[in-house]
Amino acid sequence: MNSARLPPEIPGLGRLGYIRRLSGGGGWNETWLAARGEERFAVRFDTSAVRLLGLDRNAELGALQAIQGRGLGPDLVYADLPGGLLVTRWLPGRACAPASLRNPRLLRHLGKTLRRLHETVPSPPNVAPLDLARSVRHYAAIVGGVRARTMARAACRSLNAAAGHRRNPALCHNDPAAQNFLRGPALRLIDWEFAAPGDPLFDLAVVIRHHDLDEGQGRALLGAARGRVHRSDWRGLTHLVDGYGNVRLLWEAAVRAVAQID
Repeated sequence: MNSARLPPEIPGLGRLGYIRRLSGGGGWNETWLAARGEERFAVRFDTSAVRLLGLDRNAELGALQAIQGRGLGPDLVYADLPGGLLVTRWLPGRACAPASLRNPRLLRHLGKTLRRLHETVPSPPNVAPLDLARSVRHYAAIVGGVRARTMARAACRSLNAAAGHRRNPALCHNDPAAQNFLRGPALRLIDWEFAAPGDPLFDLAVVIRHHDLDEGQGRALLGAARGRVHRSDWRGLTHLVDGYGNVRLLWEAAVRAVAQID
């Protein structure tokens, strides 16, 4: 998006000054830091790739409304889902470095933050649970080819194995990578675009596989996030860690494929 096309006014906020484009966005959206007086906002604009990738903006909006005022993430300011516009209050802080998650104290803090999300925030009404199997099949269809279909089947096998150790569904972030945790007096999560009700262990699987944590670190995270390490939770988590590897590869391949289409 050309910065000259950014809307100077947003309903309820009036005229904004755009300071700079923020890193990230992955190619399917872009986010700008904006200001009104001393107030700061994150203003995100979608591209057509959001629809092609099947991202559920209604689920994201429900999640942001559910965490409002709970100190877990940014406060929602304005949303225009048909127009692909989202405005949240700017959260100051420093993103966690991937290597920092190997610090036992920070890892426990992260687990307790996810526990707060999973156990204290009601799932938003009228938002369907995340269907990961459907998502990976969709990504495989975008990518095309035998390898993508094979990876999707492997991911679904892992997801089905984990489902044998069923947890109560909870509101999940579904992308708790290090760069989405802001450090400050409390850890807070940003980028809720994959959030939806689902298996709380999937959040932990993302942390473990995305950052190559070892078994001891994985068990420490699980204990902080669940209160203790239940044998059934650990079995389910190991299946989800395996499955997330293929989910991530398929997602990244789908993003590249859509970028060529778009």
